[in-house]
Amino acid sequence: MINNPDWKKPKIKPYLHQISLDCIKKLVECVEPFNKDKINADTMFKIQRRILTDEIGDAEFLQFAILHFSEMIGYIAKDNSNIRIHKDIAGEMWFVVGGSVSRGNGQSTIVNRQWSIFCL
Repeated sequence: MINNPDWKKPKIKPYLHQISLDCIKKLVECVEPFNKDKINADTMFKIQRRILTDEIGDAEFLQFAILHFSEMIGYIAKDNSNIRIHKDIAGEMWFVVGGSVSRGNGQSTIVNRQWSIFCL
């Protein structure tokens, strides 16, 4: 007899992380002291990394956000506040900003997708 209730439950990994408006606000706020020479670049990046660590609980999403931080900040600088990190079943990750998809290589494509969820 199996006594473990989690025996057949697969571990479901997240496939999406929405960057919160509060996180975006904090990331922007830490740039101001840098611009006024109150903190150096290294300190600013440490603060921004801490903000992302507090925001993103999944290690894979966090690593992607840190590795592609300059791209994400570029979206924020263009006043985009709807930033999501997506991951497909193969583990490939990319940013989605509104209708714009970026595969983390600086190239974006405008898409119009309809998402469907199928239950087996």
